[in-house]
This record gives sequence, structure tokens and C-alpha cells, in this order.
Amino acid sequence: MKNLAKLLTLLLVFTGMNCFAQKSDFPASVLLGLEQCKKAENSEDAAKVATYFESIAKTATKEWTPSYYAAYCNLYAGLLTTDKAVKDQYWDKALLEIDQADAISANNSEIYALKGYLQFMKMSISPMSRMNYMAESAESMEKAAAINPENPRIYLIKGQDIYYTPEAYGGGPAKAKSLLETAVSKFATFKPVKAVDPNWGADLAVKLVAKCN
Repeated sequence: MKNLAKLLTLLLVFTGMNCFAQKSDFPASVLLGLEQCKKAENSEDAAKVATYFESIAKTATKEWTPSYYAAYCNLYAGLLTTDKAVKDQYWDKALLEIDQADAISANNSEIYALKGYLQFMKMSISPMSRMNYMAESAESMEKAAAINPENPRIYLIKGQDIYYTPEAYGGGPAKAKSLLETAVSKFATFKPVKAVDPNWGADLAVKLVAKCN
């Protein structure tokens, strides 16, 4: 009964969200979706929010953020499951969506940073057979930094990748600390140009730095 009640609640929430998105209040509909993403408790919840952003992308065809956030939510969905095959499915979809965002907004630091994050996670599923994704991720992160070196998410993502890489392979907290501290410093002064622009990661950067000490 409790599961049924939860399901009905989710259906009502997302029905309301879809109606909201169709009222052409683009910023409010995006922010509403981001709030729902924060509340996601499992991969299915995050995937539902990704679907919501996909619906916005179909109508707001000149806006890059809906496809970006659809990719972000599918990235998150993959992080919330332990099934490697399911991770792959979510992240393959996310890579397609980030390319859709890139087609709308070329040379965008935020898009390249998230793409680099996704490529690294694709590699992490099977490191020995997917080293090509490591090179692709590094290239995406380099492009992100070249476009906007003040983007704090670049340093968070790179630092996080190193943090979770085993020390035997050149990673670990000690190696990641400097990048994560740079991320915290840049988050302190970062302000998104628009309310709907990416503004995630500050809390995570602080938590990871604390774990490095």
C-alpha cells in the first residue's frame, strides 16, 4: 500500500510538472525539474526527471539547458544503480542528450564538462576495455577549461575522478585535494548568468575536500 501511495504521488507530481512546462514559463519549469532531481531517491526517480526535461527540450528547441539537464539526470540515474548494464544504458542516453545540447550551444564549457564526466563514468564500468573513453574525457575537460577556466565544475569533476581512482593507478584523496580545493575556491565566486544555468556541485566539492584532510 505504501509503495502504491508513493507511485501515485509521483504520478501526480510529474503530471503537474508536465502541465507546468507547457505553460511557456521556461525558467520556472526548469527550476521545478531541478528541485525534483534533488529529491530523487533511486535511479527510477532520476530517470523520470530526465524524461521531464526531455519533454521541455522538445518544445524549447532553442534552449540548451533542457537537454543538458536530461543528460545530468540520466547521469545521476546511473550513479544510483549498481547494475553495470543499466548504468551503460543511462549513460549512453545521457551522451546523446549532451550532444543535443552541444548542437544548440556550441563551445559551451558546461556542456563539455558534463560530457567529460559522462565519458569518464563510461570508462569506469570496464576500465581495461574502455580506455578510449579516458582519452575522450580528458579532451572534453581540456575544451571546457579552454573555453572558461573559471568554471568550478571542471575542477570538481576532475578532482572527483582522481579521488575515486585507486592510488595504485595514480589517484586517491591526496592527489585530488588540490583540484578539489580549486573547485571550492571558484565556487565561492561563481554566479550563473541565468537562473537556469548549471549551478550544481559546490556542496559536493566541500565534502570531498573535507574527506581529503
